Parts: sequence; C-alpha cells; structure tokens
Amino acid sequence: IRDAVQLDELAEVRLGRQRSTKNHQGPNMLPYLRAANVTWGGLALGDVYSMHFSVAEANTYELALGDVLLSEASGSASEVGKPAIWRDDIPCCCFQNTLIRVRSREALPEYLRLFFLREALTGQFAQAAPGVGIHHLGASRLAKWAIPWCAIEDQRVLVANVERQLSLAEAMGTAIERARLRSAALRRSILERAFAGQLVPRDPADEP
Repeated sequence: IRDAVQLDELAEVRLGRQRSTKNHQGPNMLPYLRAANVTWGGLALGDVYSMHFSVAEANTYELALGDVLLSEASGSASEVGKPAIWRDDIPCCCFQNTLIRVRSREALPEYLRLFFLREALTGQFAQAAPGVGIHHLGASRLAKWAIPWCAIEDQRVLVANVERQLSLAEAMGTAIERARLRSAALRRSILERAFAGQLVPRDPADEP
C-alpha cells in the first residue's frame, strides 16, 4: 500500500438530488434510494420511493453498476457513512441527497466499500460529521478524505482476504448464537426437571 491519496483523485463523489414536494408527481417518475435503504448488511430494496426527475437530472443522478453509496446524514453520528455497493437491481434508479455516491475511476468498488466500512465502524466518519440532531458527513468533506492506495491486483488480494476473515467471523457469530440458544434451552430443561422432582431419586410412595 502506497501513501494515501484524496478520494476525489480516484472517484467522482456526488451528493444526491434533493427531495421536494413539487417532484412528488411528474412525467418522468423514477425510483430513488435514500439513507433508509442503506444498512450495515447492504442495500434494503423492499421500500423504494419514486419522484420526478428531468432528463438532465436522471442523467446526473442515475446509479450505475458498482457505484458505492454512503449515508450522508443520520440522527446518530455512528450511523453516518454506512456503505453499500449498487448492483443494478432496479432499472433507472437514482439517489436522494441523504446519500453520497462514489463512482470509482481507479479503484475496485469492493475495496472502497471495505475502506468506508472501516472508517464508519471505527468512528472516523462520526468524528468528522458535525451537526445538532442531524449529523452530516458532506460530499465535499468525503471527496478530500485520505484513502490508502495500492495497485488493483493488490486490492483484489486485500478484498479477498478481508471477506474471507469476515465470513469466518460471521460463521463464529452464528455458532455462538446457536450455542447461546442451546444453553438457554438447557437451563429451562434443568429447572423444569428440578421442580418436577426428576433430578434426584425419590420414593414412589411419596407425594409428587
């Protein structure tokens, strides 16, 4: 990994289109994503709204395969900067100004997402997101963000290694949760047997 570079040297960074009541209806209604559609586990596309975009606006704000979306604002600073990759799941989909789009020119989208995920989880974005009530990351601030840079092949290796480790961690978490549920069930069973007199020998002639 070489010295860090500014994000706008590697990608276009753009804030989404502002939502307004005058665009609730119109001749060119298009789906758009908002901050609620970006989760820690990726994109949640079960509740996507639509609004009018002019042809020029649609050309500017339409998402493309591989775009990385980050939550620009949140009532909780720790939620700012959650990233997800757009996989072209909805045709002609745009994005609102509660999201920032990072369109890579020289970096793997997966590499950018992992870097943004680290910055969000470690609180770096939260520290840089001012606001009272609503915390804003800001597209201009993100564009100047320093990001470690390496060759594309090195990015592929890094992404593969990190995703493998994350898969192992997820599997461990699932196993731990299953063990926790089994332990809770075992405790209930022991208590039920204890109060039913099944844990110690007893005289069959005695009352239960």
